[in-house]
Amino acid sequence: MVKFFKIEFAWLNLYFARMKKIKIPVKKKRTNREESSKYNFEDSFRPKKIVRIVFYAIVIILPVLFSLNFLLYALKTNRYPSFPLDDPWIHLTFAKNLFEYFSFSYFQDQMVTAGSTSPLYTFILSAMFFFSSNEMYISYFLGISFFAIASFAFYKLSNIEFDNQVIFALLCTTVFIIDKWMNFIAVSGMETTMFVLILILCAYFYRKRSAIPFAVMLGLILWTRPDGVAFIFAIIVDYFLITVFSKNQINLLLFTKTDLKKIAVIFGGIIGLYFIMNLYLSGSLLPNTYNAKLAYYSPEFRSRSAFLSTEVWEYFKYKSYYVLMIGFLLAVAKLIYDSYKKTYNQNTIYIVFILALVFIYWLKLPYAHRFGRYMMPIIPFFILVASIGFRDFAFLVNKYTNNALFSKSIFYIWFGIIFFMGIKIYDETKELYAAQCKYIYDRQVMAAKYLQKNTKEGDVIATHDVGAIGFYSGRKIVDVAGLVTPELINKINDANYVDYMTKYLNDNKVTYLAFLREWYRVSNQTPLFTTANDYPPEVMDVYDYIPGKTHILSREANGLLMNAQTLANQKAAQQMFYILDRVQQIEPNSSFAYYLRAYACSLNNDDANYEKNMLKAIELYPDYKDAHLYYGIFLKNKGRYEEAMMQLNKVLELDPKNKNALANIEQLQEKINAAQQEELLNK
Repeated sequence: MVKFFKIEFAWLNLYFARMKKIKIPVKKKRTNREESSKYNFEDSFRPKKIVRIVFYAIVIILPVLFSLNFLLYALKTNRYPSFPLDDPWIHLTFAKNLFEYFSFSYFQDQMVTAGSTSPLYTFILSAMFFFSSNEMYISYFLGISFFAIASFAFYKLSNIEFDNQVIFALLCTTVFIIDKWMNFIAVSGMETTMFVLILILCAYFYRKRSAIPFAVMLGLILWTRPDGVAFIFAIIVDYFLITVFSKNQINLLLFTKTDLKKIAVIFGGIIGLYFIMNLYLSGSLLPNTYNAKLAYYSPEFRSRSAFLSTEVWEYFKYKSYYVLMIGFLLAVAKLIYDSYKKTYNQNTIYIVFILALVFIYWLKLPYAHRFGRYMMPIIPFFILVASIGFRDFAFLVNKYTNNALFSKSIFYIWFGIIFFMGIKIYDETKELYAAQCKYIYDRQVMAAKYLQKNTKEGDVIATHDVGAIGFYSGRKIVDVAGLVTPELINKINDANYVDYMTKYLNDNKVTYLAFLREWYRVSNQTPLFTTANDYPPEVMDVYDYIPGKTHILSREANGLLMNAQTLANQKAAQQMFYILDRVQQIEPNSSFAYYLRAYACSLNNDDANYEKNMLKAIELYPDYKDAHLYYGIFLKNKGRYEEAMMQLNKVLELDPKNKNALANIEQLQEKINAAQQEELLNK
């Protein structure tokens, strides 16, 4: 163990020289081990083989246990397996059809399309059907396995970045293992943990200058997710800087010319096959999902500033991430300083990747998806950079205090805080996972099972959530969001898209619709299946589709109605009138618009217009259960008992178990009986 002595350079030059791995000359060696350990920040611990194996076992077993804990808690709470997203069943549908029909299709072998964002994951899923037909077990197994292997790879990468300081690397890896979103997504049926694994392996082999495995991982990035191009860009930037700085920093390793040729051939071949497959399947270089999401979540309709402030900044400074953000900003500051000093910084690749990925989404798709899913690949590198930032700060403190124990204490205290906060938020996120699994099951899965049971083989279903409905219904799907129906992508943001979509539904002989009301609302028609009574806020409805009769409201009208509904909860009558006037200009026959206007009139105690609008809603939609119910209650309160009874009986005709109607009929009957008795007494 040695102590660093003062040299002619300023303290920052000394500090950053160490980070470049330039050997600092020393005047003498200390022979007293205790005194040496007091001053030296470096950790001399080098585990023997058996200890290394134990560490490897820990970083593989822990992520399995932590993610299984999420899953078992959800199974115990809900009593059935599910996913917190609908998207996993998209992968599963492609995988199952590939396994059964040897076709990359979304329905048997009849809908061949490049509709999977992650074809590599789809291929692996398909292979897993050789071992099991249980789609849930397959997905859970793969997600957890990739997370466990990614944790091991992350530990190996951390060892490199921490200069074989094993304890530091182990602490950093543990933060990754207990991360709430890594555990959440590991049991969510998505390709994310596989994507994270490939990114980490790519970084690891890049640091090791292992040309062939590095080239393979680099090529597989696009096969996993198109936004992985951000990591490829970061590699290019980092290596360019290394070639520039290597002229003065001889310790920076370069690939040989032979290695670069191997990388070019292997990488070019792998991504070439990717582009060829997409061109063959759908006529574009990238999957349908990429183009469809770019169209639907266009920056024209979403705020870029809100994306940065809420979906990125707030996401990465929530609770334990807040502490990590301190270390991350310290690392960014050091990168800026190193850039100024024209010195290579080990965090360049990771920080450039993080910024590039955020920039891509900011520019093209300002939307992080549910639970910040598109930002999750950043998490391991955010943790690594933040940990290095804390390490560097502690080293700086050590340089000024000459007290390694004090400096390490700062480092360990930071990690102690992160662990404490991380475990706490882990438990909260476990509950979120269970709740969201139920949320998806109650809507998408139940609707899919209804369709499977109550439709015929030749039926065609139009929906925007094609995952569970496509997998479980066993019916051909028309995807009105364009993910697996690319013909609709270019029209999605047209003002008259619903008209175009309706024609497309007619031409493709659609027989059923399955829509969340927040996406598309069918006017003046009773759903065959609905979650409105049991599972708000989002409502899934299944309808018969009757060409020429079934009317789907325009996106503008539906958006305005949703705003009016929100204002109704706030009892903001005047604002409701303003919005509903616009709705009735573009959709004059919307019964729901009249129903909401009636409610706004009731807020103003305008009984005459309340009744007028409620009657109009019933005229347009004779089976409007809620309109009959609340109009019946209104009539009951006004003493118009016979009329009220007619309305409430109509509700029971439509919904025999309606508790609200039954209770009001009971009250109404009591009032009628009381009135009759009073009449008899008067006689």
